Amino acid sequence: MTDHAHSDPGPPNDLAQVQVVWWYELLRYLRSKRLVGSIIIVVAILGLIYAIPPAVGTPYKGTVVNGSVGLTELNISFQGITVWGFGSLKSGEIELDTLEVLRDGAAFPSNSGANWIFVDEASFGGVQISANSLLFMQNVSGSDITASYDWHMPVQEFDVVFINFASILVVICATFFGADSIVGEFQNRTGYLMFPNPMKRSSLFFGKFAASVTAGVIIVGLFYIGTALLSFLTLGAVDDDFGMSFAFAFEYLVAVIAIAYLISSVLRGSTGALVLTFFMFIMILPIVDSVSMFAGVKINASVTFASGAMLYTMYDPYPEDTVNTDFGMTFYQYYPEPGLAALVMLAYLVAALALSLVLFKRKQLAG
Repeated sequence: MTDHAHSDPGPPNDLAQVQVVWWYELLRYLRSKRLVGSIIIVVAILGLIYAIPPAVGTPYKGTVVNGSVGLTELNISFQGITVWGFGSLKSGEIELDTLEVLRDGAAFPSNSGANWIFVDEASFGGVQISANSLLFMQNVSGSDITASYDWHMPVQEFDVVFINFASILVVICATFFGADSIVGEFQNRTGYLMFPNPMKRSSLFFGKFAASVTAGVIIVGLFYIGTALLSFLTLGAVDDDFGMSFAFAFEYLVAVIAIAYLISSVLRGSTGALVLTFFMFIMILPIVDSVSMFAGVKINASVTFASGAMLYTMYDPYPEDTVNTDFGMTFYQYYPEPGLAALVMLAYLVAALALSLVLFKRKQLAG
């Protein structure tokens, strides 16, 4: 019988090791209930945000039947158009195919603009006309003008209500899945089992980081999917910039997790890393950002300031910086520039990830 020599395949390559660590870290999140707990938080927040406004008398859509139209007399001519006055309808988006106007209980059609026209917003002769108004070309003074129509909350406004919570959710994900990922290996002494194995620390690091990002994307993605689903079910549409908002949220998530890893590489206790990560992004950095309101300094280099792009990118038009003076004080309102915000978050990601990797490689097990 001939013996066949079997060569030792050796340890898996670096990429295979990263994949193994990634998989077992995700299993650890499942066993620790952090992933399940985060999903429960997302579902609860989506439910609360969606349910509270209608519960307190602010529905997302509805029907107005014979609603009174308050009249304001103008009697102005502008660019060949003579307008007797205007009347305002309910705020929101009016479904024009359902709009019916009555004058003293009788149908009062637009008549191709000869009687009235509907405007979202307008300015005539320096007079600002409020949104959702009827401009009357005829003198309707003394008449009882009523209108029936369907209306709904603007899609952008609906989606923004939910996306306001996205930045907080990102911080929760970074705290749950990143803050103690490094320090836990040393504090819990699991490093004694991991480090003697033929595995590079860089493979362990990137496997854990990939798992943290994956868990975060699952949670944040679920939140955005839930928001989009509620938007479609309620209003039949989703904001045009919804995808761009998610792209900014993803970049902010990865950057914050990288910073959480840096904190985890520096500190020696899991509790301190968890607390510092959470409060740094929820309280400390936002307070620093708010100083710009009074100091007149736009803090473009702040990662939390840059994260505002995930919300403001949904505004149409994109908001511009403003300066207001009230009660003898000057207040500055700044907004991140989308392109610069993306670069700032990328810079934090690269710098924090590189530094935390170096610290992790040099960190030694105590005792």
